[in-house]
Amino acid sequence: MPAIAHAQPAPDDDGYCDYVEGVASATAAPLSGPQLFGQFGYIEQPAFAVVPSADESNLRAIVGVRYSLSNVYAARATTAKGDADCRRHRALLEVRGASMARALAARVHVLDDAQREADRIAAEANADLEARRTTAQDATATRLRVEELRALSADARRQLATLPAPDDHPLTSALASFQTADADMEAADGKLRAVAAYDVNVRFGVDQFLQGANQGAEYFAVLEVGVNLGALWLGHGNARAAAGRARYARSGHDPLGAESTVAQMRELIDVEGKRAEQTQALVADLDRQLASLAKIPGDDSRRYRETVWFDWIKAKADLAYLQAHVAALHEIVGSGP
Repeated sequence: MPAIAHAQPAPDDDGYCDYVEGVASATAAPLSGPQLFGQFGYIEQPAFAVVPSADESNLRAIVGVRYSLSNVYAARATTAKGDADCRRHRALLEVRGASMARALAARVHVLDDAQREADRIAAEANADLEARRTTAQDATATRLRVEELRALSADARRQLATLPAPDDHPLTSALASFQTADADMEAADGKLRAVAAYDVNVRFGVDQFLQGANQGAEYFAVLEVGVNLGALWLGHGNARAAAGRARYARSGHDPLGAESTVAQMRELIDVEGKRAEQTQALVADLDRQLASLAKIPGDDSRRYRETVWFDWIKAKADLAYLQAHVAALHEIVGSGP
């Protein structure tokens, strides 16, 4: 039945689930429904009929309904595959995007908090230029540093807009959800391969001769079962396919799930963790420089301190990004930082 109303997609919905589930629903619809059939004409009566007709006038009409139980099973497997594909896609987005979204949000937070101080420094540089307390080159350099912070914030926001909205829900199950959904897709594929070897259907209807003496309506109901002997070898092939797909997903060679293996995430944690340690040391060093320069009076010391401050803010933003990214990756692989 057609839906009366459709829910509006979420802002971060990329349409993939609607696509795969819609395809699965459309494919399953004709498999789930009964088939109406009819025959009209001079239909030859088979020799194995229980009551062979002696009348050569065999103009007949046969009308009935055929319902395939095998197709119903295939329809459910098709729908299950679409659902698993959707869950796999969402889990993959979470594995790939959630950690990056948290990291970018942390960077934006630092840059936005620093913007008011950057604007104050820019206004002070303009006032110094008007009062001839600084050169045009120094004032321009300050404005360029302020614009650089704005550009960094805007770039991080652009990247953040392409990812799922960051939140604080735990990511410990994201990787397991991806692998489970991938296994469910293979299981549904295995069911579709298996059901192709069977044909179980029910037929019922009316059979009536339109000529001759015997023109009474005859009703029939038939249960038909067909088995392809290739089913004997299906189990081994499906088991091998499931085991191979599981290994392939864990190997990282799958282009879709290449970023969703524990080994690769641990390697990324090591790399980002070392970068975070080095950046933290840089932030601490710049912090000490700022504290020392604050004790030295004079405009030259103030301007140099402002230059160091911009470097300090950029390093702090990088540190916030790295720390949030590493923490999120630790959640995904299921171990504490």
